[in-house]
Amino acid sequence: KGNKDVSSDEDSYVVPRPIRGILTTQGYSIPDPNTANRLSIWFSGGTLEVQDEVDDLEEWKKIFDLKSAPDRDLKEYANILAARVLLGAHLPDKLEDDGTMSFSLKRPIGGHGSVFCDVVYMDDKLRIMRGHAGSVYVCIRVPEVPMQRGHH
Repeated sequence: KGNKDVSSDEDSYVVPRPIRGILTTQGYSIPDPNTANRLSIWFSGGTLEVQDEVDDLEEWKKIFDLKSAPDRDLKEYANILAARVLLGAHLPDKLEDDGTMSFSLKRPIGGHGSVFCDVVYMDDKLRIMRGHAGSVYVCIRVPEVPMQRGHH
């Protein structure tokens, strides 16, 4: 089950070097019914994957694959149960071959009044938004590239 910390009394796993992952959050937005120029955001799932498959995939699998990952404690099992009951979370039973883990929420989180972006400026090419926690997002429209004949 990976590398064990021999200097500790606990049965804990020691990651031998930093490994970067990519967390992709999936969701959707709808206009807020109570506030003009506000989009309410709902999170409905996501994926977690290793950033550098060539150098890190084997160690990533030691950390996250349920067959070789460190044992979960009671608190972790309680958190998983709460996510399943409260959010309708569907959690992966295993890693995909490329190390990806996906999850979905039958009852998305966020929404009106709690997670939102206010549209500060918008025209045909540019949208500037401010998130509920103060983050600023600047989005530009990517021009469509006309398809050439014979290419689909």
